Amino acid sequence: MTQEPATRFAILLDGALAPTDRLLRQMEGSRLLAADGGIRHAETLGREPELWLGDFDSAGSALDKRFRHVPRAPYPRDKAVSDGQIAVRHALEEGAREIIFVGALGGDRSDHALFNLAGASDLARAHPEVSVMLTSGREEAVPLLPGRPLRPDWPAGSVFSVVGFTPLSGLTVRNAKWPLEAVNVPFGSTWTLSNVAGEGVEILLKDGCGMTICQLQ
Repeated sequence: MTQEPATRFAILLDGALAPTDRLLRQMEGSRLLAADGGIRHAETLGREPELWLGDFDSAGSALDKRFRHVPRAPYPRDKAVSDGQIAVRHALEEGAREIIFVGALGGDRSDHALFNLAGASDLARAHPEVSVMLTSGREEAVPLLPGRPLRPDWPAGSVFSVVGFTPLSGLTVRNAKWPLEAVNVPFGSTWTLSNVAGEGVEILLKDGCGMTICQLQ
């Protein structure tokens, strides 16, 4: 019997990474892709990517030599998409139904982290059949979209925020220290900053677009 290919993909990005037990469990059974300098996390995770994608401008000569045996998909530096987006396209073409962005948060470049969050939100909207998460091992982020309840398995006591990329309408938060019921949150408001997760936290949205970001307990 032919085994079905895995549909869970982990994409290594060049942000911060702590190889926690939780992160390693989340990556189990995933197909691993590296986007440019994100390959530096491969040794930390004890995994070898099946493909290294990008223009390799962030990798440097040391990583280039260390991972010279990994198959590559090179792209020109003058391009209109990020290396992470290139890796996403490849994962979708390979039938991805779950994408975990590893090393997507923190790091030296705040603009990269912001674009990772925005790109993940756009991916979730464009491909509702695909589960999307971003992680550094210490933090996790999950897109929040209308009509798609979130029931994350964050440990009770973890601090989380709901960040609106637009005004949020009908936001409901249950099983948290500060519950909300169908409230409207203006764009830029800090009303949804630093809540605390309880057992079985649930987040729902009627209209708008946002991101939940959790500092894991």
